[in-house]
Amino acid sequence: MSVAANRYAKALLDVLYPTTAELGLEQLLKFSGLLSSQEQMRQLLENPTIAADRRKELFRVIAESLSYDKHVHNFLNLLIERNRLDLLSDIVSAYQKLLDQKLGIVRAKVTSAAPLDAAQQKSIAAKLEQVTGKQVLVELSVDPSLIGGVVARVGSTIYDGSIRQQLQVFKQRLIQD
Repeated sequence: MSVAANRYAKALLDVLYPTTAELGLEQLLKFSGLLSSQEQMRQLLENPTIAADRRKELFRVIAESLSYDKHVHNFLNLLIERNRLDLLSDIVSAYQKLLDQKLGIVRAKVTSAAPLDAAQQKSIAAKLEQVTGKQVLVELSVDPSLIGGVVARVGSTIYDGSIRQQLQVFKQRLIQD
């Protein structure tokens, strides 16, 4: 992630927090998704050889139809004007991380051997909240190669409670003995 993306994200968050910060994230994600799905529109809005006024007018029409917050609208307009729209995905990632920090939220990626039911998901989230001392948003995935148990990744910390890991540890002990 670039320094410029972090600066843009921090500036926007400073303007939107606390009243419309989450709405701002939602609108940034929506616009980023729109650009990802509409390659021609992305190329047009990012093309510095097309006059900034023409690109901004196209964006104005899009923003009005999607009812963007005026600060988000102005922010995206600024990116178009300064030919920085190519940073949008990095800006969105940085914005989300900064917002999570302000709200005391951490995101956890939890991988299990089989799909987890609602009670199991709640239990894992509660245990991770105890460990981190923060509210945890869990993103789930399934990997049958774990055999059983779960692996949780919170930031750079990995909590591995999988059967596969336990078998590897057991194997290492047998080899050492």
